[in-house]
Amino acid sequence: MTMLNLPVQQQDGPRALWEGEAEALAGAAEAGRRAAAWMRALPVPEAGGRSERWIVGELADAVERAMGALDPGDCDRMDPDGEAVDGAGGVDAATMADLAGLPFALPETAAWLSPDQQLRLLAVVATVTAAVRLLANDPGAAIIHGELFRMCAILTYAARPDGAAWTSAGAP
Repeated sequence: MTMLNLPVQQQDGPRALWEGEAEALAGAAEAGRRAAAWMRALPVPEAGGRSERWIVGELADAVERAMGALDPGDCDRMDPDGEAVDGAGGVDAATMADLAGLPFALPETAAWLSPDQQLRLLAVVATVTAAVRLLANDPGAAIIHGELFRMCAILTYAARPDGAAWTSAGAP
């Protein structure tokens, strides 16, 4: 069993920023914008249905919103009464619910997205969801040790412009 020593949420004034926090959050917001732009550019068929419109619309918006809203101050902590409080990483419940909807829509994408695009879409949403939880669970490690930066690199790679598939050697 893992025991966590969660910090008590400070009530006095603004919190101190982690070293590199502003840069990490700006990079995350930019990675979210690029990923959302890639999603919005996915080729929706002319007779596209609700799932297709949701993926390139509401889901893309949720990716961008989540990565732009990350807040290390909204982390897991203890309240003044000693009760554990789950942080949200700065992302609201409605955005997280949108991200959680992809597994239900993904089976309907087989007719209009290639397997590569489907996998990359799943990777984008999973990476965004993981980045939110990573920041909520341990903002120090996420920022100071570069874990958020690595999540953004995965997000950027998954949302690269469509083109030739990459081989295992990393070359097109």
